[in-house]
Amino acid sequence: MTVTHTEGFSSTKENIAVLDFGTSIMKIVIVDPSNPEEPLRFERIYLPIRTKREEMEGVLKTLLRSYADYNIRKFILTFRNSFLSSAKETLEFVIDSVTKFIRPINIIFYSIDGEFVNLETALKYPDKIIAAGWKALGEGIWKLIKQDVLIVDFSTRTTSFIPVSEGKILSKSNSDHERMKNNELLFYGVLETNAAFVQPKFEYGGELYNLPSENRALTADIFLITEDIQTPDYIIETPDKKAKFKEDALSRLKDMLCILDENFDEFELIKIAHLFKTRLLEEINQNIRRKLFENNLRKIVLTGIGSNILYQYLKAKDEHDELIQATDIIRTAEINPPYCIAYIYATRKMMANV
Repeated sequence: MTVTHTEGFSSTKENIAVLDFGTSIMKIVIVDPSNPEEPLRFERIYLPIRTKREEMEGVLKTLLRSYADYNIRKFILTFRNSFLSSAKETLEFVIDSVTKFIRPINIIFYSIDGEFVNLETALKYPDKIIAAGWKALGEGIWKLIKQDVLIVDFSTRTTSFIPVSEGKILSKSNSDHERMKNNELLFYGVLETNAAFVQPKFEYGGELYNLPSENRALTADIFLITEDIQTPDYIIETPDKKAKFKEDALSRLKDMLCILDENFDEFELIKIAHLFKTRLLEEINQNIRRKLFENNLRKIVLTGIGSNILYQYLKAKDEHDELIQATDIIRTAEINPPYCIAYIYATRKMMANV
């Protein structure tokens, strides 16, 4: 691959920006290293790179121009997963795009070892760069609260379970493959999960329905119907490329259930949506119980875009000793992997300068 050196967007000042690339969502966090508890900016952007690779450079150009007044000194790149054919291809594609606007010397990467490495090292060990952010989330929350906890990150695509005790992440996993095997990563998300995946053999009214495997409705539709999210929160594309209002979500749920009757009772559809919601949240809760027991932990920290939905469900169940919402730790920031990467980098740099 070619790394393009450019004068564009060269950083000469103080602040840190983390660009977090995922399969369909890109997150950006900008912090002042002298005050990382109060981020200067946070954005969540829908960017399905697999299908819109040609739009990457245009999106980056627009974003980086909008950040020109933030005086960014370092750009930290991180990756939720490998969204192309391999970790190497994913890394090379993003680097090739980013370095058209940012000098390579101003770019660093967060690795699964908890270290910040330069571009050359990242290219040499791409497997250590992809899907490393969960480690930063564990370290970052420990630094913020100094308590032994199970961190549950309920995000757009997945739910992560990160046990932390005495400042150490108890997980032995070093990849998403291992996390899946060890029940530390479930593909249940607030927005992007195929709703049929939640319960492929759906029981309702004493009948069993084998749901279609094709993606006809998303968990975003379920949570829109149950009014846990609103239309502006539905930032991804819909399966049918139609609108993102409650009536449209109800239509997609009908399609998933292969209901053709235009007069089918809407109240029944809402009841069904609540059943899917409960099933998904209870699957997460069962894994919480498992991870608390395995790691001898009692406290739970809930974070991610769906943390309040999960918090309300678990609070109503009243079976866990202590639930902590990340918003109660820092009210000025969403505590997620890119934020924790920025926080860790800032605190390490500040300590090094003491």
